[in-house]
Amino acid sequence: MHKPISKIHNVICGPWLPVWVAILLTGSTLPCRAQWTVDPPSWWGDLEGGRVELLVSGEDMGTPQGVNVTHDEVALTGWRPAALPGHVWVELEVGAVTEATDVDIEVVTERGRKRKVWLHVEPHLDAGRRLDAWDEAPLMYLIMPDRFANGNPENDRVAGMREQGVNRNEMYARHGGDLQGVMDHLPYLANLGVGAVWMTPVVENDLAQTSYHGYACTDSYAVDPRLGSLEDYKELTRRAHEHGIRIVHDWVPNHWGNLHRLLSHPVDSAWVHHWPGGFSQEKTTNYRSTTVLDPHGIPEDLRGFNDGWFDRMMPDMDQSNADLQRYMGTNILWWMAEVGIDGLRIDTYTYGDQQSMAAMTRRVADAFPASFMFAEAWVYGSAKQAALVEGGFHGWGDQTGLDGTVDFAWHFAMQEAVHEGEGWERGIGKVYEVLAEDFLYLHPENLVTFLDNHDTHRWIAEAGDVNKAKAGLAMLLLGRGIPCLYYGTELGFQTRCEPDGQVRQDMPGGWAEDKRTAFEASGRTSTETSWFQWVHGLATLRQTCHDVMTGKMEHTFPRQGVYAFARLGDTSRVVVVVNASSEPRSLHSGGADAWLEEAQNIERMQEDGTWVPCSIPGIYDALQSWECAVYRIQ
Repeated sequence: MHKPISKIHNVICGPWLPVWVAILLTGSTLPCRAQWTVDPPSWWGDLEGGRVELLVSGEDMGTPQGVNVTHDEVALTGWRPAALPGHVWVELEVGAVTEATDVDIEVVTERGRKRKVWLHVEPHLDAGRRLDAWDEAPLMYLIMPDRFANGNPENDRVAGMREQGVNRNEMYARHGGDLQGVMDHLPYLANLGVGAVWMTPVVENDLAQTSYHGYACTDSYAVDPRLGSLEDYKELTRRAHEHGIRIVHDWVPNHWGNLHRLLSHPVDSAWVHHWPGGFSQEKTTNYRSTTVLDPHGIPEDLRGFNDGWFDRMMPDMDQSNADLQRYMGTNILWWMAEVGIDGLRIDTYTYGDQQSMAAMTRRVADAFPASFMFAEAWVYGSAKQAALVEGGFHGWGDQTGLDGTVDFAWHFAMQEAVHEGEGWERGIGKVYEVLAEDFLYLHPENLVTFLDNHDTHRWIAEAGDVNKAKAGLAMLLLGRGIPCLYYGTELGFQTRCEPDGQVRQDMPGGWAEDKRTAFEASGRTSTETSWFQWVHGLATLRQTCHDVMTGKMEHTFPRQGVYAFARLGDTSRVVVVVNASSEPRSLHSGGADAWLEEAQNIERMQEDGTWVPCSIPGIYDALQSWECAVYRIQ
């Protein structure tokens, strides 16, 4: 039997031996008193041709004097000490491995003592572990695990973690949600029409406070134990796939938490952007992402953006360091292979060194070409987004491997639409203009559209009106791109991001002590039911009309505030009409005629998600201010 990966990764060799015994045994391989780690803890013979670079770390290693590997099917191709003591880089070729095995790696410490660690090797990647199939344009659903559901209260308090316990009355404390809670509610998600789940980072965040969100990693190879274990993550992925749901991993290469184990026991001081003196607010990033694409920009602005810390607790990592870049790339490949992850959302993509970030995402695309990668790029304008995506005509696009980005251009246009209403290039006209800029992308259908997320006002609060919010949801779920729905929006959550903890509330019924559960129809309030029915009806339409949602989109420019678009399939069509003006208006005469050709059956979706027959002239009926009409045509 090979050792479980959890045993291989953190090697505490024991039992501890008296010093005099250790001295007598200096010439033989010793168990070690200090913690040793192997990153990655496992690899595959057909991943990147079986080539892998390990980082072996040991608190008592000092400057290593040698590395030995004795395995008939594994070749040691090189090793070298890291820049700082306590770490050694080990290069192996494992492509010849024919069956699962543990490879013994012997490291000679600075004092001449021999320490043994292990790498687990599988000959082949498990092709059945992944779902992918992103050409189906599934509805994505964003979850903050700590706030979704507490499926295992036993992990609420984990010995040794800096932040202990839960406090649901404090917005910045941990609330106890976990991976088991997501697992328990996969049927709810599948029934809603969800085809992909993006969770905020599940890696360890061992901070003294505000550790719930996941964006300050302290161990790149560990699931946060308060969320569960690596096996829980793998089981969640397996069960999600059974429900036809893909798993999207949130990857944060721009920054780590300041208590990351490789910053507490550093590999290389050059891994972090150090500026002279202590930390100050002046040393944070300037957050101006346009600097990375500005042809007129000055170096100081770009450096201030790229090299500045995202936050006091989140040191900025220098991806241009070759060792760090390889370490990060190997790390994310390991997560994808080990867990069976289908997609990646790359946090703060533009904040990292441009060439290095592109090289890492290109590496992922080469290793897992069927996966889906999209970047968070909080930029203003379609051209800046297009510059990042593979196949883009400018910027980094010829080398990134990115399938898409988070579509902030559409997001901001939708905000403008509900605030300004009718307009030529403003208001609803801005939505039209943004979509008309899709010529900038090779595959605009791969943009991830959204109305709200964990960093913005809840969409219903932003819209400020039920009809506006429902119209926006129809445009999101039936428009071009891969739509992303933030958890709770389907229940009418409507808080403002003032501060951000306000939009990261708990799902009703996710905790045993909750008096009701919104995961079941019987536990929803009338308001929650109304929102759920609208979203469920739209999501079901998207899911059942696959050829329509992956087909062509056409739209007509807004006239007097009335905007319409159609999704065209082989045998059916979906038409959405929105009146963004302040008074009753109808679609202009003949505006939908081309979409009605050879129509044999027309239905209109009702507020509760059901359908009623509609005549052709009915599409031209007047709509009230911000009324939205959704038609299914066969």
